[in-house]
Amino acid sequence: MNLSKKTLLYSSIISIIIVSLIVGYFILMLPSLYVAYMQDRNYDSIVELQKGYMKTGSYENLDVKNPTGTITVEIPTSGNTIYAVNSFMKITIDVKSEKMQDMLEKLRYYANHKDELKDISEDDFDIAELKDELLKNNELSADYPLKFTFELHKNENMFEQLSSKTHLLTDDLMVFESNVTDGHNYYTSYIAVGLTKHTIDISLLSIMTPRIDEIRPVVFQSLPLIVAVALLLVLVSSQVFSRLIILPIIKLANHAEFMKEAKNIKLEAIPISGHDEISSLGESLNGLYKKIQENYQELEVKNNNLAEENQRQEVFLRASSHQLKTPITAALLLVQGMIGEVGKYKDVKEYLPQVKQQLLSMQKIVEDILYLNHCSRNLEIEPISLTELTQECLSSYQVQIEEKALTMKAEGQAAPQLMTDRELLRKIIDNLLSNAIYFTPEGGSITITYEEKRLCIINYGVSIDEELLPHVFDPFVTSVNRNKAHGLGLYVVSYYAKFLHCQVKLQNIDNGVMAELIFLGDSFSDTK
Repeated sequence: MNLSKKTLLYSSIISIIIVSLIVGYFILMLPSLYVAYMQDRNYDSIVELQKGYMKTGSYENLDVKNPTGTITVEIPTSGNTIYAVNSFMKITIDVKSEKMQDMLEKLRYYANHKDELKDISEDDFDIAELKDELLKNNELSADYPLKFTFELHKNENMFEQLSSKTHLLTDDLMVFESNVTDGHNYYTSYIAVGLTKHTIDISLLSIMTPRIDEIRPVVFQSLPLIVAVALLLVLVSSQVFSRLIILPIIKLANHAEFMKEAKNIKLEAIPISGHDEISSLGESLNGLYKKIQENYQELEVKNNNLAEENQRQEVFLRASSHQLKTPITAALLLVQGMIGEVGKYKDVKEYLPQVKQQLLSMQKIVEDILYLNHCSRNLEIEPISLTELTQECLSSYQVQIEEKALTMKAEGQAAPQLMTDRELLRKIIDNLLSNAIYFTPEGGSITITYEEKRLCIINYGVSIDEELLPHVFDPFVTSVNRNKAHGLGLYVVSYYAKFLHCQVKLQNIDNGVMAELIFLGDSFSDTK
């Protein structure tokens, strides 16, 4: 999932959670908060009403929350008269019953002796007797224990009608609706009129209309909590979401910093998870690291090759300066002797061939140096018959073989063809054969074994010093007199073998020395 989809998903989840929180608040918490708020408001209203009435003794100019449902009973400290007062009327009640007058006096007594309230008992106020006294007559007769006198207040302008409408439900049922206000509260009155065959039924219902300013304070009181919870939820969710986004980027940055500070170029791949843009960036960085590592390894190989090339040039420079010195000096002495006709050098015909031999020796060294520089850049890969090439090299040593009476033996069968550079392979085989023929004693034998991608040359009757054996492929290492060999033959062989991706081994065996030339499979291929 890409980052845009993740952002949309996380934003949607946060929105759903916040909406669910708000809806849950309005469904679960707001009703109970509204009830608690209204209870507190009603409590404050009755306290303010009571304080105002105690101060003025009247409902005039008092803010009454529900004037139609509010009444105050006033009991004077003496006499048998009590009053019931509200915004619309004042009722005077004369208590004529002696039992009720006694109860009224007890009430006044305990009102003035509050410290004795703890000693009050049920016998002091017999509610059942009071009830029987009030209900002994079904109608207000002359001997009724209470006498009522009504006094209506003039409140013509107390209510203001806001709207009215008539609802005709059926032909026999109609509802009249009227909305009024007293300046503080709103009332809705319903009058339902229904017709039957025998009666006209009228039902009245008057209720207080809920006001928006009753719920608004509850909402305002809850806003800080709602905002705090929503803000906390957003902050926590944003923190979690930002960590999900930032942590992979930090991991990539730390990995890049580690790679920058690493002393070696052994790069480790970044672990990738997911399928977003950051994962794509990680995969790109892994590809970049891999490419850098490949380039570094390639550069390292080239640097190693360059180091070997520099070593080779130094070796051959030293070889040329050292080895050319001897034949040049000898040639100069011979030429100067012949020019001056000194002693035996007067015989020009005898010593000119020696001069030529010295010049040929110098030519051979120069050719080896020049060809060594040329071969590394001009490989010509072609199909080669190993058997034919080996026999070709042997043919140039027939004179030496016959002079030393050497026995040559060939065994096995090589691959019909190998893909390689003919001239380099010829020089490798020529050097190995030259060493074998040179070091084999007169009358000795040499065995050439052909195998699949392997050539083995064994010359019997000789061995290499064990101290010298590990260094036979180093430059200027030789076991013969320096005047006869410059110690570069096997060094050249190992150098050529690296270009052809071959492996050359030289080891002592029972009564002989075995030289192996192994053709690696990834560099040579059969063309059968």
